Amino acid sequence: MIKKRRPYLDFYGEHAVSPVLNAIDLEVHANQRSALYFSLGLSPNCIKGKRILEFGPGNGINSLFTMSMQPKEYVLVDANPTGVMNCYDNFNRYYPGKKWEVVDSLIENFKTDKKFDLVICEGLLPNQVSPSQMAKHCASFLDTGGLFVLTCHDMISTVSETLRCLPGMLLVKEVGDFDERVLLLSNFYKSHLGHLKGMTRTTEDWVIDNVLNVEFWNDAPLFSIAEAIKVLEDDFVVSGASPAFFQNWEWYKNFTGDVKGRFNCQWKESFWKNSHNFIDWRINTPQRSIEENLLMYEVCKQIRYKIGLAAVDNSNIGDLVEACMQLSSVLPDEYSPTKLALRSYISGLKIYMSNGEIRPEEFEGFGSWWGRGMQYMSFLKV
Repeated sequence: MIKKRRPYLDFYGEHAVSPVLNAIDLEVHANQRSALYFSLGLSPNCIKGKRILEFGPGNGINSLFTMSMQPKEYVLVDANPTGVMNCYDNFNRYYPGKKWEVVDSLIENFKTDKKFDLVICEGLLPNQVSPSQMAKHCASFLDTGGLFVLTCHDMISTVSETLRCLPGMLLVKEVGDFDERVLLLSNFYKSHLGHLKGMTRTTEDWVIDNVLNVEFWNDAPLFSIAEAIKVLEDDFVVSGASPAFFQNWEWYKNFTGDVKGRFNCQWKESFWKNSHNFIDWRINTPQRSIEENLLMYEVCKQIRYKIGLAAVDNSNIGDLVEACMQLSSVLPDEYSPTKLALRSYISGLKIYMSNGEIRPEEFEGFGSWWGRGMQYMSFLKV
């Protein structure tokens, strides 16, 4: 019998890791989480005295902020032994005696008759075997009027990270020891991560979760904002997003008939008209046609596919280079920093193709390019 893939869990269990932050500056962390929650329409009154359910909390660091807002009940569900242990330790340290529970369970196996006011799925749904099916399962525990918070990835927003993983894997392809791989890759990517001033993960944890865990950048399903809206639109209406890409200038008295459906449709259209702005965090430009961004999406999808081929057989790197050149050609003119980064990346790969060397300095011009990789969405159950 073929063993069913368990996203994240098999890799974490094999290496006994839970690669998320486990030590924080509480004041800085509170400011960051407050900004996020305000963007999603999550006021303190949405949490205080309410029932909260979180799937895949990792070490529970982000959950500590939610707990600080005094929910009536907090249930955290995870099946990674290291994460479960760290959740217990962190909650026992900061909130001993309060009403919280860590449930050691696969998400798809979790059952309860309770309904919750807030359900959180952060950094969880993309890369699952069926993100849509899991999203529906997690959303089923919400009470009417409750909020569902989830995160999305898509081909455009993650393309810089997908590209980033290949030179790293080529660098360590002859290295078998896991810890040695982590060390080499941490040195390689340290300057890249230095461009993310709000970064809270360690370089080592990022390398483990985003590079060595090949599911992240290889062939596992992603889960876009448009897909999330489509999956949930029968019972939910979009409430908020971070980053906030949606604007609606329509007079509310013009809304008749299926208001929920119309709102959700407008959110989907706004996503596609603005999705080019997810490719590079340094740049924002006006919305453009859906057709132009669908073309960019397809090019990024091809890049993800070709990265997987190149990682297995280096003879496919040439095809990847061509795809990168195509991406540069479909970018808006204002995206010159992104085009320069692609040029640096192509140059680094060409050197590898000629002499088999990955030279970190050749990728320096690429290192500052990051997308708005993970987006947060909140949905109101109506």
